[in-house]
Amino acid sequence: MHAWMVRAGSHGEREKTALSDGFVIAGWEEVEDLSHIRDREQLRSLLTETYPDLSPQVIANWTGQLWRFREEIAIDDLVVMPVVGNGPRCLALGVVTGPYSYDADAPEGFRHRRPVQWQRTDLPRDSVRPDLRDSMGSLLTVFELSRNDAARRIAILAEQGEDPGPPDSDADGPTVASPQRLEELVTAAQDSGDAVTLTVRELLGIWGYSRRWPSVVEQVRSELAQRGLSTKPPFSAGSINSRISIVPVGTEPHAGVPVPTAAELPDEPAPEDQPVALLIKQLPSAEVALSFVKSSDSLSVAMTKMAMDNYSQLPILDENRQLRGAVSWESIGLAHLSSAAPTLADAVLSAREADGEDDLLDWISEIYRRGFIFVRGQDRRVQGIVTTADLTNQLGSQLRPFLLIAEIERRLRRIVGKLLKDNTVSIEQVHRQLRPYRTAQVRDADDLTIGEYPHVFKSENTWSAARWSLDKELFLERLRKAASFRNNLMHLNPDLDPESEAELQPLQGLLGMLRALDH
Repeated sequence: MHAWMVRAGSHGEREKTALSDGFVIAGWEEVEDLSHIRDREQLRSLLTETYPDLSPQVIANWTGQLWRFREEIAIDDLVVMPVVGNGPRCLALGVVTGPYSYDADAPEGFRHRRPVQWQRTDLPRDSVRPDLRDSMGSLLTVFELSRNDAARRIAILAEQGEDPGPPDSDADGPTVASPQRLEELVTAAQDSGDAVTLTVRELLGIWGYSRRWPSVVEQVRSELAQRGLSTKPPFSAGSINSRISIVPVGTEPHAGVPVPTAAELPDEPAPEDQPVALLIKQLPSAEVALSFVKSSDSLSVAMTKMAMDNYSQLPILDENRQLRGAVSWESIGLAHLSSAAPTLADAVLSAREADGEDDLLDWISEIYRRGFIFVRGQDRRVQGIVTTADLTNQLGSQLRPFLLIAEIERRLRRIVGKLLKDNTVSIEQVHRQLRPYRTAQVRDADDLTIGEYPHVFKSENTWSAARWSLDKELFLERLRKAASFRNNLMHLNPDLDPESEAELQPLQGLLGMLRALDH
């Protein structure tokens, strides 16, 4: 048995009809009868034909919702529908009693139906404990309530009118529902016509992450989709400090929420189409609130701005934010040597600008030769700068995880190598901990991968031979974390974020321990 939320949308009459006639109703009034649809792909094609101008992300989201409504909601499943009346907000709870049907004679927006036997039609929302209530806060019209033991609790709510809460937990305690808070902000912004913006770093932090590993991107993208949300531009692009907008993509048409078009929200590239090179725009300094001077400014204006904000150089931009050169302390000094009263024109340097989509590797020599380059955004205007200091700091930040992992691997190989050399552990004992196809490939410790060391040390023979006064399970857990980090590192460059230490601290702790053990 599953539990589902089906919203009545912005139609005030839909919920009345649903309760009086014994149905849950989905909108999408332009969409014809779904009874003949064979699979999700045919449904996606139908929606694409019906809404040709909308974003592919919207079409994908609506495909999932309508497929759930027609196919995945089963007879005897539970259904919850918000009811908005004159008093406090309530919930209607019922049991699905039949398959999908299409009533061509019903008004538009009332035709897609599932029969329901309503058990409660006026349950106060406050009867639902906060953790379960938070899980109902999606912008989707149709979605499964799968978290927090929802099906069992909703069944009890329908029967008794009281939420028993999740087992073995204090559901009345304070809840941390950051994704729910994001949904609330988007809902409030829709009413005011504003946009919810935040940095990629802040978005990842909602789920407790600091880097865009492939698994993290997949999880956050899935979490957003479950809540009817996406980001513009994709949060997987740009630097971790780039600002993005949270865009609703799951609200049904005619619900009073603007639906993004394909031009406004193009489809995200597939993982295999994502750039594998490090792009200039991935450096945080490539997207900054860039200070500049105009060609008509005096040299004193440039010097004052540079001194007050501790800049080594500034771009010179025209009224369209097009680059006309640069000024630096070095060029100012040379201008004073050649003129008693130099102007800004006397201190102008030629400057290069790169596109944010350019490969950083292609510009490294130019950055070190000139000391800096400016960065163009998608609108072709200058939006950032990359200096030699930025390059050194950021590449050093990226190199550091590789150095940590490399030394951890070398220490582990040397430790196991010593055990093999001293004959306290045999290569046959090591082979028994590996996958069968690896036994012929591993002749000594140098052939082991970092992911195999947790298996090697899990063996009681190896662990006893090491003779360490350590907790075995804690040590193995840290080895597995290092192996997982290494795999993520080799599949995708991490975000260039020298301020983020959270994921490196476990590696540093493990390395410190291995240095002591490898004496």
